[in-house]
Amino acid sequence: MSAANTIPPMSDSNDSPRIPRRTFLTGAATATTFTVLKPSLVFGADANSALDIGLIGCGGRGTWIMDFFKKHGGYNVVACADYFKDKADNAGNKHGIPEAMRFGGLYGYRQMLDKVDAVAIISPPFFHPMQAADAVAAGKHVYLAKPAAVDVPGCQSIAESGKQASAKKQAFLVDFQTRA
Repeated sequence: MSAANTIPPMSDSNDSPRIPRRTFLTGAATATTFTVLKPSLVFGADANSALDIGLIGCGGRGTWIMDFFKKHGGYNVVACADYFKDKADNAGNKHGIPEAMRFGGLYGYRQMLDKVDAVAIISPPFFHPMQAADAVAAGKHVYLAKPAAVDVPGCQSIAESGKQASAKKQAFLVDFQTRA
């Protein structure tokens, strides 16, 4: 081992060791080569597999968001739910969702949670805390439209759902949009 690759001793004036950049980079590269794992071992799915996603809230914004999920790939739009069944049927017709995977009613979205990998919650914001909590409890990844909630308890519920999703290694994303 050459003198350039050894770690110099700690000095009296500074309590932290000084590691030469080359030694650090060589060590980091070596550590990285041993930590590369097959994506299915880390994420539970193959790297190129598409997620089955369900839409909660089938109004104009919800069907518009589904267009983005379909356009950018990686997702199969397989289910939808809305308080108004005709809205779910309209979104289902537009996106080719089978009739059996369209749900109506206040709690219709719960029927689809066991049929999807992820949900996009684009319903009115006063439903978001309950729908997000149910999705996380069911082990689903969540894409949540903003605003996240309409009051402080709702925001606290969303924050708790986000923490629970992180603990389960689930994605929990709150939408961010800008005017273009």
